[in-house]
Amino acid sequence: LARIAENTSNVVTPVIDTIDLDTFQFYYTTNTRLSVGGFNWGLTFNWHTLPDRDFKKMKSRIEPVPSPTMAGGLFAIDRNYFEKLGTYDPGFDIWGGENLEISFKIWMCGGRLEIVPCSHVGHIFRKKSPYKWRTGVNVLQRNNVRLAEVLFLVI
Repeated sequence: LARIAENTSNVVTPVIDTIDLDTFQFYYTTNTRLSVGGFNWGLTFNWHTLPDRDFKKMKSRIEPVPSPTMAGGLFAIDRNYFEKLGTYDPGFDIWGGENLEISFKIWMCGGRLEIVPCSHVGHIFRKKSPYKWRTGVNVLQRNNVRLAEVLFLVI
């Protein structure tokens, strides 16, 4: 939280470690191959290994690293800054796309999104979604179309 105290437009995310769904074994992610958030042309979030040139520039292995996007759900943000950004778009349904939307808003509105390598949070990745999806509606695709429209078109 020190990064947010330094500047309320800093948004920070931890390194996301994996907790095995069946055994609860904790898989700690080392900082030797740090990854940052990205996305593809389909507006799907993905991870990218920090390029060697950026990794070598780090003065310390715990130095915060700028990230283009975040996975979502695991981040810290100043409440007033979140509200200044407009919070989450109410046009999104259930899950998907909101992480990219808030990431883009952060960068486009003078903020900074960082991964803090010394901060780790374990996450259990489910084998199937716990959400009830509407029949005949691809919610993720719908949300990604909404994201593109909001970012690039006036609707």
